[in-house]
Amino acid sequence: MRILVSTGPSYGLYCPVVPMAWALRAAGHEVLVAAPEGLAPTANGSGLPFMPTYGPMHMAEVMAHDRAGNPIVFAREEPQMLEQAGRGFGRLAARNLPGLRKVVEQWRPDVIIGEPHSYSAAIAAQLHGIPWVEHGVGLGYFREMDKHGVAELEPELTELGLGGLPEPDLALEPCPSSLLPESGARGHAMRYVQYDPPATVPSWAFDRHERPRLLLTLGTVAPAAGGARVLRELVNLLPRLGVELLVAVANDIVPELGPLPDAVVAAGFLPLASVLPSCDLVVHHCGGGSTMAAILAGLPQLLVPQPIVAEQYDSARRVTAYGSARQLVGQPIDPDAVMENVRALLEDETYRTKARALRAEVSAMPSPASLVPLIEELAADAR
Repeated sequence: MRILVSTGPSYGLYCPVVPMAWALRAAGHEVLVAAPEGLAPTANGSGLPFMPTYGPMHMAEVMAHDRAGNPIVFAREEPQMLEQAGRGFGRLAARNLPGLRKVVEQWRPDVIIGEPHSYSAAIAAQLHGIPWVEHGVGLGYFREMDKHGVAELEPELTELGLGGLPEPDLALEPCPSSLLPESGARGHAMRYVQYDPPATVPSWAFDRHERPRLLLTLGTVAPAAGGARVLRELVNLLPRLGVELLVAVANDIVPELGPLPDAVVAAGFLPLASVLPSCDLVVHHCGGGSTMAAILAGLPQLLVPQPIVAEQYDSARRVTAYGSARQLVGQPIDPDAVMENVRALLEDETYRTKARALRAEVSAMPSPASLVPLIEELAADAR
C-alpha cells in the first residue's frame, strides 16, 4: 500500500503525523511526504522520503501576506484571528495544490493523509478518487476556520467544479476526551505520540535535581518577531522563585537573551520529549506540540497564548478548565503576572494531580500502530 503524507512547510503541522507514518512503514507500507520545499530537511530528518510540491517558502508568506503579497495587519480579536488563519491556510492550499496533484498522478498513492489544515490534500484526494485521512495534530481547533479557508479557495474550487472541501473518509483524533471541544471528537481516538526532530539528549536530562525545574518557551515565531525581550526579562526573574530554568528557544535567539543567570541549566533547541520528564512545570505559548508534550509528561502548565495564532486561545481555555493549568491572555506579557502564576502552580498540588490524571488518560488511548488496520481497510475498500 502507498501512503502519501501531505502537509505545509511547518514543523508544528508535520511532526504530529510522523509516528503514524512510522507505524505504516513498520507495517510494510510505502510512505512518501509531499509538501513545499522548505519541509525537506525536517521530513528527511524523520527518516521519510520527500517530494516537493512547491518551491522554497515559509508559512509566514501565506499567513502574513495576501495573494498579491501585501502585508496583513494581524487582528487582536479572536473571531478575526480565526478568519485570518483560515484564509492563510486557504492561500497555502492554493499554492500547494497543483504540485500535489502532479505528485498524486506520478506516484499513484492508495491513501492520502493530511493534518486538518491540509485543504489541498482533501481536494487532491477527491479529484483523483483516493480516500483521505484527516490526522489531528493535538487539541483540535475551531472548525469555523474552514469556512474562511473555503472562502479564500473559492476561485480554485469553482474552477474545479467543487462546492466546498470534502469530508475525510477517516479522521484520527489525538485530543483526550477530557479536553475535547464542545463539538466533540472528530473521529477515532488515537494516542498522541511526541516526535522531536533528531537531537542529542543532554546528560543533565536524567540527573536528579533538588530545586523545581521549569521549562520556558515561547515557540519559534514569537521570539523571532520581537519576543526575545520578554524572554530576557523572564529568564532573569524566574530564578528568584528558587527554580532551575530551561529555556527552549531557537539557537540563534540565545545571544539576544544576554548573560544568563547561574540557575539556567540550558538554553537553545531542546528535544521536549526527552527533557520534559525531568521538569516540574512548563511556561509556554500553548503551541500544539508544546501543550501535548507537557500533557504527556504529566506537568502543570502556565499557558501564554500569542495573538498571532488563534487556536492557542481555545486550547488554553480547555486545559485551564480541566484544572491542570493556568493561563494569561493579556498582551503584552506581564512578567509580574507570570511570576505570580508560576508560584501558584508550584505551591498548589492540585494542578500536578490533574496533570498526572490527564497523562494517564492519554496513555490509555489506542496507539497509532493499533489503528493502521483502519487505514489498510480504507484502501482495500476503495480498490
